[in-house]
Amino acid sequence: MCGLARAAEACPTTGGEPPHLTVTIDWNALRTELGVALLDYGRHLCASDARRWACDCKIIPIVLGGESEPLDVGRISRTVPLGIRRALVARGRGCAFPGCDRPPSRCDAKHVRHWVDGGDTSLCNCVLLCPTHHRHVHGTGWEIIVKSGHVEFIPPAILDPLRKPLRNPLRC
Repeated sequence: MCGLARAAEACPTTGGEPPHLTVTIDWNALRTELGVALLDYGRHLCASDARRWACDCKIIPIVLGGESEPLDVGRISRTVPLGIRRALVARGRGCAFPGCDRPPSRCDAKHVRHWVDGGDTSLCNCVLLCPTHHRHVHGTGWEIIVKSGHVEFIPPAILDPLRKPLRNPLRC
């Protein structure tokens, strides 16, 4: 089925990219076929299968902070480029809102500090949110903080007077 989709002249897009599968794996595990890989929706895959799949695909390394993909485009672009989106998928594996299990393909990239307010389009200023939680965060006073690669949500005082930061336990 993937071969048929790949051969089609006009493939549909989902989540900003044509259909694809992102596999995150340690270089040594890929080389030796020992260990496991992680699919972008949270499932594990044995390293030998990941290596076999790599024979017939476009390999896109996800190196956080590396030179192979741009992870910061500053203020030149409001839209999140593919390299940053891939890094967001690798970091969060789906909607970052506490308790949400939506996969990356069903999420938007959202600026933590809004672009119109001077926020950069960068990995440390973006998170993945499903459309429901994207609208919810915009309209209800939740704050988002990205610390050491982890996304925290601070509820509005009306929900939690202490405003204790929350994380999505499915994404930690």
